Amino acid sequence: MNHPIDDTEQLIANAEQEVPPSVRSRLIAKIRTGDHVDDAARDLGVNPQRVFSAARILSAFGEQLDSTLMAERDPDLPHGTVTGYNKRCRCPQCRSAVNRQR
Repeated sequence: MNHPIDDTEQLIANAEQEVPPSVRSRLIAKIRTGDHVDDAARDLGVNPQRVFSAARILSAFGEQLDSTLMAERDPDLPHGTVTGYNKRCRCPQCRSAVNRQR
């Protein structure tokens, strides 16, 4: 029988394996140089959905990713809206707007 702590440890281990530290740091660097998070992830051989899944599980990475996306986002987009998300913004506000629609 699995205990919640075992499940949590397994989720963390899976996230670490799917998006290892070297990939996470290179991803952040690529975003900081202007690459879109989806394109950067694919360039590094990672599915973008895996990146965001790992960011939810690995809180330090999630915070770093969100702060980087906030710093690099296009100031001309309407953030916090589905429109912003549809224009490829993946900042926390635009992701939240899409999640509210579901």
